[in-house]
Amino acid sequence: MILLACTVQVMADDSIAVEQVNESRYERNLERKQQMWASLIPTHFVIQNAGNMGVLSAGIGWSYGKNRKWETDLLIGFIPKHDSSRFKVTTTLKGNYIPWRIDLTPNATGGDKHHWLFEPLTASLYLNTVYGSEFWKSQPSRYPDKYYEFMSTKFRLNVAFGQRITLKIADNKRKRHSRITLFYEIGACDLYIRSLFQGQDVSVGDIIGLSIGAKFFTL
Repeated sequence: MILLACTVQVMADDSIAVEQVNESRYERNLERKQQMWASLIPTHFVIQNAGNMGVLSAGIGWSYGKNRKWETDLLIGFIPKHDSSRFKVTTTLKGNYIPWRIDLTPNATGGDKHHWLFEPLTASLYLNTVYGSEFWKSQPSRYPDKYYEFMSTKFRLNVAFGQRITLKIADNKRKRHSRITLFYEIGACDLYIRSLFQGQDVSVGDIIGLSIGAKFFTL
């Protein structure tokens, strides 16, 4: 009887240990999955004027990395019809790098004070496309051979540099947003840069454009 009781007790202890190990593995896997899905939630919304992506563009974005120095934005824009037969829709995938931020209100301590942050440099690289049959992916035969060998009118690669000013809302005063950012950028697309280096009658002022926008951070 004593031997049987000891055997049952050992088996019960082993069963509990195995169950705890299984629960621990399950919880770790569950946590990893939750983190993966949580990372897909946009951290901010963005609206932008010009920038070779349309008169007005809007979309969502994600900030990540150490001190959130990296951002990825996905925007939908439109171009009015002007002299064409219809307006056009654009899509832009944009990557931003913010090397540093300066706190303009370092004395505003505690969670009940707003902070103003200045980002003196931002660098952006983005690819955008225009929808429509009149835009081509490969060079049509009407152009000289290899004139647009690596370019098309459907896709544009852009580079831009700018600055930002950010209001970091006090913890106890947040409702929908944690930060609101205003920014401007100066940039150009690959086609304009190509024209500049081809020796055509084009200056730097002819190829760069100004863009302004705002970001509303929810996370």
